[in-house]
Amino acid sequence: MRLARLTLASFLALEAFAAASPRPDQPGPWDNDLIVYRVSSNLDVAKVTAFPRAGVPTLARMKDGKLIAAHQHFPESAEENFDKVAVRFSSDEGKTWTDPKVIRLEGLPAGMRFPFDPTLVPVPDGRVRLYFTSLRQLRFDRDRPAIYSAISSNGMDYVFEPGMRFGIEGRPVIDCAVAFHNGIFHLIAPDNGTGRDAPPGNGYHAISRDGVSFTRTNDVHIEGRRRWLGNAQSDSKQITFFGTADDPRSGLWMATSGDGLNWKLIDSPALKGADPGAVRTRDGGLVVIATGPPRPDTPSANRRPRKD
Repeated sequence: MRLARLTLASFLALEAFAAASPRPDQPGPWDNDLIVYRVSSNLDVAKVTAFPRAGVPTLARMKDGKLIAAHQHFPESAEENFDKVAVRFSSDEGKTWTDPKVIRLEGLPAGMRFPFDPTLVPVPDGRVRLYFTSLRQLRFDRDRPAIYSAISSNGMDYVFEPGMRFGIEGRPVIDCAVAFHNGIFHLIAPDNGTGRDAPPGNGYHAISRDGVSFTRTNDVHIEGRRRWLGNAQSDSKQITFFGTADDPRSGLWMATSGDGLNWKLIDSPALKGADPGAVRTRDGGLVVIATGPPRPDTPSANRRPRKD
């Protein structure tokens, strides 16, 4: 499994996993850890810690200044929390983190899958919105995944916001990135085609004034074999996107845009991993969390690579 296609492949793997009894010899995203890095303003990289058995990270700064990270959670011994979104908090700019706790969600419609692929976005009133992927009929063969949302005042307790935020008929839309930039919410999601024919460098783009009702605009494009799988942050002057290279050995990529449509690649830290989440630190650096490779001797690490 290529890291760059981790999310879609992981979703398909989880569907198969959920249909059968869990087996420790079965490969899946639970074989990966999230790696936490601090990046200085001159792009020096230092590894801080790891979040075990986790994936699909996102980062944001809350109104009280704390950092919040959300990610997919695959604990080994707590089945009721397996494949749920968990959050962690940091009060020291990402140097240390609380233990993961699965979010509490009120109002999720009956028959709808619990959120996955989280994206956290602070909103102007001080709350934080969680954008996530889900399905209305639980299974991939009955519905296509799309983007939904929930709102929270503390990062732990969320209320589901009715309706779909963004979806495309007949196509899976997963793992979006959202940034609030100069009064506009910009939503970007990788173009996964119909699931097997993903065009490199292409992504969906939609905008919203309230963060709830989105209108699709022109697609975004980035040169080279790069994917819009990652995180977006705004400093009010420009949006920075932290994305995933098609070849994980190339590390992450960064690009900036003033309007969310036209993007320019910029220098990025020498940091390998997939689907990064990032947030600016108070000293002008970054905290970056990315999905690492499968741990040694796990089923995913021992599986023969697919021939393309």
